[in-house]
Amino acid sequence: MTDTKQICAIAEQIKDELVRDRRTIHAHPELAFQEEKTSAFVQARLQELGIEYKTGYAKTGVVGLIRGKKGAGKTLLLRADMDGLPIQEANDVPYRSKVDGRMHACGHDSHVAMLLGAAKLLKSMEQEFCGTVKLMFQPAEEGAGGAEPMIEDGLLENPNVDAALALHVEPTYPCGKIAIKSGALMAAPDEFDLIIRGKGGHGAYPHKTVDPILTAAKVVEGLQSITARNIDAAVPAVVSVGQISGGQFYNVIPDEVVLKGTTRAFDDATRRLLSERIEQIAGGICAAMGTTYSYEFRYMYPPLINDSAMTELVGQSACAVVGEGNVIRLKTPFMGGEDFSYVANKVPASYFYLGCGNEEKGCTHPWHSANFNLDEDCLPLGVSVLVEAAMQYLNK
Repeated sequence: MTDTKQICAIAEQIKDELVRDRRTIHAHPELAFQEEKTSAFVQARLQELGIEYKTGYAKTGVVGLIRGKKGAGKTLLLRADMDGLPIQEANDVPYRSKVDGRMHACGHDSHVAMLLGAAKLLKSMEQEFCGTVKLMFQPAEEGAGGAEPMIEDGLLENPNVDAALALHVEPTYPCGKIAIKSGALMAAPDEFDLIIRGKGGHGAYPHKTVDPILTAAKVVEGLQSITARNIDAAVPAVVSVGQISGGQFYNVIPDEVVLKGTTRAFDDATRRLLSERIEQIAGGICAAMGTTYSYEFRYMYPPLINDSAMTELVGQSACAVVGEGNVIRLKTPFMGGEDFSYVANKVPASYFYLGCGNEEKGCTHPWHSANFNLDEDCLPLGVSVLVEAAMQYLNK
């Protein structure tokens, strides 16, 4: 039976392969639902490894299956997202993006490489475990959301998935650290559009206009009262306006102003309250200022809630790989969003962070930065934790 030390040793032996795969994907980033080359790369690698797979999930998604030879058992899903971002890369590295205006600025290239590495190890160990490992190579995590359509296309069926794991590289933690948290981990990243309509005119004669810019300014200020006065101070919640657009000239008051923003919350009641209060405040201010408005609130990904038992499994596996002193047990959730929540809503799941930062190597820039990069020494560690957790789950 392959033990943890052997798993780590094998993962380290294939480090060059992990780096090569990651850099190949990094150099050819593709946006949401356009991951044709990345999908083809994944399929070719799975075929090389002798792993059965199916395509046709959410356009470019791929699902692989590794069936244990020790008999029937549970099915564990391991997930990697594949899409890049519309960012021009600033890194001067040999493997920098070859696609203008596109970049793997969130580490999804490394996620794919690590899942392929874990697949290689698990395939070589198929005589040692019961049940099935299902490999989820997902398109469109960034904004569009590829997890939900993959589920609609049968991701969690044939065989039915019993539990799931996913990781994300995190540059604020040094390479060698792993962060876990049970319960609420990431918020629901809902969005809203608010159009305020007035009566435009000459900036020198504002009394002859109904000013949507002044109204918008009061609305933005008013929205900040929601979390301060309508939400329990112990309940995490955010309302942020991220875009204001209106007007084109110095001396012209426009007819309308568009506001776009986001809310963050961890439960449905708070999400509904945020949506309702945004419209109530905007509607009241618009009425007082003589403007009208239209409002749309879009419920996006649900909050990501980690299962306690699966998180403890990750914690035990991480301790075995990097040592207990290198496992960070987070106390507070993040306000970012993550569509792995759709999977976690269906089956017990845990999502964890793999430290990839290194000041000496310049790997300190955050996700979605044009300078984002990672310490590739983290790749074998991610593989080892995934494989160790899979073996522990399937054989317990």
